[in-house]
Amino acid sequence: MEEILKIAAVILASFVGFTVSGVVGMGGGLVALPVLIWVLGVKEAIPLLSIAQFIGSVSRAYAHRDTIDWKVVAYFAVGSVPIALIASFIFVSINSTVIVRILGGLLILMVIYSRLPIWRSFHMPLGGFVPVGSATGFISGLFGLPGPFATVFYLSYGLGASAYVGTSSIGYGLIQLPKLLVFGVDGLFTIQSASIGLGLGIISVLGAYLGRMILGRIPERIFTALITIILMASGLSLIIGL
Repeated sequence: MEEILKIAAVILASFVGFTVSGVVGMGGGLVALPVLIWVLGVKEAIPLLSIAQFIGSVSRAYAHRDTIDWKVVAYFAVGSVPIALIASFIFVSINSTVIVRILGGLLILMVIYSRLPIWRSFHMPLGGFVPVGSATGFISGLFGLPGPFATVFYLSYGLGASAYVGTSSIGYGLIQLPKLLVFGVDGLFTIQSASIGLGLGIISVLGAYLGRMILGRIPERIFTALITIILMASGLSLIIGL
């Protein structure tokens, strides 16, 4: 009975998480990862979530393919992919609890700062996506949650809702590739975890298209409010260790 409840919890958390991710371009890992860690442990949860995140990112990007800003994707990838590779090697050998909580605090401070008048005059330059990509790749490689950090920079660049979801999804999908390579080489994939990852990937595809339908019906101000709520929740969950 307990095993059935765990499976149901994973399916429900993943569907909700990837639907949220389909709407706002992130948040799938935030919802699903705590449940996956509860069921499988962190060393299996993050690698299998990488499988699902890759499939989900590709699905979201395809759903928003007409609005993707490929220049932003290119600059982001230059910074993110090599750093994600390095961070994935670090992941297999360290305890990152303290760093995760520091990251949560910085994320909350960033959200607060983004609401101050000085941030409203800031326009993200295209070249700035190289260091933002590097930071995102590092965070994703260590903690499995790439989305929240880069969000405020994508939005300050001036991307609309659909363009943000599509463009960021391509970037997040590219980050997963070196992670999957490292996790596979280090033997972190089991038959069970790989099967679960593929199953969650199918759920992520459904969530991506449901999210696309929902996004088309949400006013811009509601979209911005959802982003803020999820960023704050991300920071708090990292601090308290969910």
